[in-house]
Amino acid sequence: MLRKIFSIFSLFIIPAAVLLIPLEAQSDPADPEEVAHMKAGHKKVEGVVSEVKSGLYTVKTSTGATLTLTEAAAFRHGQSVPKVGDEMTLWVNEGNMVMDARLKGQPDKGPRFITGTLASIDNGKSKMTLATSGGEKSYNLRPESRMFRDIAVGSEVTIEVNDTGEVIDIHKDKK
Repeated sequence: MLRKIFSIFSLFIIPAAVLLIPLEAQSDPADPEEVAHMKAGHKKVEGVVSEVKSGLYTVKTSTGATLTLTEAAAFRHGQSVPKVGDEMTLWVNEGNMVMDARLKGQPDKGPRFITGTLASIDNGKSKMTLATSGGEKSYNLRPESRMFRDIAVGSEVTIEVNDTGEVIDIHKDKK
């Protein structure tokens, strides 16, 4: 008899209770800056500054890779030059080029993402013009960014602009 009661209990009462008890699941809100980086094909890499020498600083990443940045790049990213032992958060593009670098825990002054039609690009003068719903606007290209040659004028693009107004990356929008 006890076995029969236990069977009925386990077959009907427990599943009914599980279905009737409300579950409260919640996720943390996504950081818009991180979402934009990921949409642009960037990968977030964390590491520690292992060396600063002759205007270059080396970051050893959690994957064991090392990335070298210039002091000038740090200033363009709106950062002071890090010291050995500082933890860094880097966003790296598909070409393994650092697109954004900052001390870990300092999310402000991140890049902006702007979508529009590429009106013109002049790699010789490091300038480009983007047509958006708000009109045309010119931007300076980051000096080491010469990877934009394969994107034709008239293409729908999303550009990434750092806090000093330089285009640090450009992606052709997928239709």
